[in-house]
Amino acid sequence: MKDEAYRAWDEKDLVELLALEALDASHFRSRFGQINENQRTYGGQIMGQAMIAAGRTAPAGRSPTMMQFLFLQGAKADETIAYDVTALQDGKRFCSRNVRGAQSGGRIVCDAQVTFSAPLESPSHMGPPPSGLAEQDPETLPTPSQLPASLAAEVESVLGYRVADVSFLDMRVRGPSDIALTLLPEPRLGFWLKSRRALPDDPLIQAAAFAYLSDWWINFGSCGGHVPATLAAGRRIYVASLNHAIWLHRPPRADEWMFFDCASPSAASGRGFTNARVYDRAGRLFASVTQECLVAMMDE
Repeated sequence: MKDEAYRAWDEKDLVELLALEALDASHFRSRFGQINENQRTYGGQIMGQAMIAAGRTAPAGRSPTMMQFLFLQGAKADETIAYDVTALQDGKRFCSRNVRGAQSGGRIVCDAQVTFSAPLESPSHMGPPPSGLAEQDPETLPTPSQLPASLAAEVESVLGYRVADVSFLDMRVRGPSDIALTLLPEPRLGFWLKSRRALPDDPLIQAAAFAYLSDWWINFGSCGGHVPATLAAGRRIYVASLNHAIWLHRPPRADEWMFFDCASPSAASGRGFTNARVYDRAGRLFASVTQECLVAMMDE
């Protein structure tokens, strides 16, 4: 049954989409919904809201450092999601929270663990950025709508991906070759991404927005290369997120350009795995992301 209190999102204000209504100190409820291509609530929204729910119960001065997230059932797009937060750890340096999202009838849609840390002095190092990244200007690169129409049609036909520009985020691809539908020894995908609107400086809001954006196209690496053969066979591929993990090495800025360097070392037995290193405009590695998704053949 449609939840009349649940409102459709106007696809303009990302902060509004991720906002939660506090029912009490550890229970929250979503206010807006975004529908994905599978007619469910978009997974990035649920991850961002789980991050915010956990953060609202964390001690002041603790920044999010990690989230491990399970998509358990597709969330009904016309119903609110209730988020219940349980404290797992409250230490001197770290605290951890469990967040469970549910809908009517006891339908569990997600389960997440989120860790927060106090600032710590430590040695540091990072993996180098891809060659030539520092010289790239994202503003000069093509948007999804500027990719070849034939390529977009194939992707949409087989995967159901919407290859188009959207109002609330800016995505730039290094070039058509980065969405080339070929299988390499290890399929890769590189793209720049950011919120179009400036976001509040609140580290929790920035982390939640990054969680949202980290679900955008990352799984293409594990399924995009299979489009030509699937199209030739007259079939389609059903893609849905199964689990997702984020490690924040440094505080993110989701309203500034971020480069996702994605690689898929394996797809087998109905599951595709992708990992991504995420760099800022200066070439600093600030996050690592992994995702396993359902990649299942389906007939027309």
